[in-house]
Amino acid sequence: MAAGTDAFGRALWEWARGSTEPETIERDDGFAEVGAGHELYVAAFGDWPAAERRSVRYVRGRVVDVGCGAGRVALYLQERGFEVVGLDASPLAARTARARGVRETWCMSIGEFGRQVAGFDTVVLFGNNFGIFGTPERLRRALAAWARRCAPGTRILAESTNPYCGGAPALDRGYYHRNRQRGRLGGQVRLRTRYRGAATPWFDWLFVSRREMGALVRGTGWHPRLVVGAGRAEPYVAVLERQ
Repeated sequence: MAAGTDAFGRALWEWARGSTEPETIERDDGFAEVGAGHELYVAAFGDWPAAERRSVRYVRGRVVDVGCGAGRVALYLQERGFEVVGLDASPLAARTARARGVRETWCMSIGEFGRQVAGFDTVVLFGNNFGIFGTPERLRRALAAWARRCAPGTRILAESTNPYCGGAPALDRGYYHRNRQRGRLGGQVRLRTRYRGAATPWFDWLFVSRREMGALVRGTGWHPRLVVGAGRAEPYVAVLERQ
């Protein structure tokens, strides 16, 4: 990622140094809203979403924190004795995580990571990062490829937010109805992040309901062991296990 387009990495770097100015999330139809900002991305464990706090008990073995950002999850697990790799496509995110104490960080895309997945026992996809693949087709292809490489018992902690209940960022009723009219899942969205005059390239993201996640995972080699999360508009975490 070119330095001038790493707006989210710049935000993380500055939040780690005390800035409280939030990022802006812009949608492809011109809608924009303030993002989660430092309150989430450098949050202590007690300020994480409830589903994340409850689901970390299912982490085991060697862990990769995909989309690690400033390293909040990697740091928490590292402090509890886990061997953790923080992975992010943003060079500044990886740099920020290292500066905050994450011992091992990899700067690579999710596609590049697929060749390394066999080296891990748990893949953490917090921060709604189940949507990192962008489309249902790419998601299913990636999960199936991971399953072919991973040993039985490998786990994915997959977080998403139901796009139909008002909790998913940058999604509203009009947008998901337009998606449905175009034959897409309601929670498919094209976004970019802005911060202090810089902007990331446009990227696709995917928010799914629990039922949609179950349907997408079916046949990929991963079994939903349980789902953690109570509120319909709150993030939830599915613990997926390699069959």
